Amino acid sequence: MKFIFLALVSALSFNALAHIDSEGSPAPKMRFASSELGLADAVPTQFLQVQPEKITGFTKYPAELKRMQEAFEIIETVINSNEFKEKVINFINKKGVRSYVRSNGLTNEGVYEAIMAGNELIGGAQTPGEMNFNVSRYMKFWSKVIGYTNPGKSNTMYVNGKFYKKFSAAEITSNVTHEWLHLCGFYHGSAAEHDSVPYAVGYIMRDLALKLEAQGYLN
Repeated sequence: MKFIFLALVSALSFNALAHIDSEGSPAPKMRFASSELGLADAVPTQFLQVQPEKITGFTKYPAELKRMQEAFEIIETVINSNEFKEKVINFINKKGVRSYVRSNGLTNEGVYEAIMAGNELIGGAQTPGEMNFNVSRYMKFWSKVIGYTNPGKSNTMYVNGKFYKKFSAAEITSNVTHEWLHLCGFYHGSAAEHDSVPYAVGYIMRDLALKLEAQGYLN
């Protein structure tokens, strides 16, 4: 009975801003339009600086903090790469259309430009061109939530140590990018909405982070 109660509480606490653990199931296969179409060439390349600010809750977990710091460095390299730009702009959803779900009415080109503007809902206008990270670690062993945010109310992203204690730097890049996109006003309706901006761009970040780790550079 206690188990059922906890499961019910977990289900009721889910909201569109939470990044949910997939219980090991693989992310859907990503598809992209051919870069030879030149779609990304028409969009000016921009530079986004990763700016860690308040990182709390990691004092007793130096290994996790180190991976977090490595993730920030990886994110800055990936997000400013031509490959990231190409994939964000050329992303194709499961219907075969070059478009994101819940993109706030933006084209793929507009999504890229919004990302690179670095405009968080709170204070973003004062820090243009910055990807500002405020991260607070908490621990809930029974929860399937990896992280959550409160867009428009706080710039802090809360991450569950249950997952972060075993996450690689590449996995961290995906999750914090996902949560940061919530803070910029992009949402998803459920954990299954993989074509939404937070999920799809989070997967792009993860895949390019892994590629960067493997070969040491990106295009």
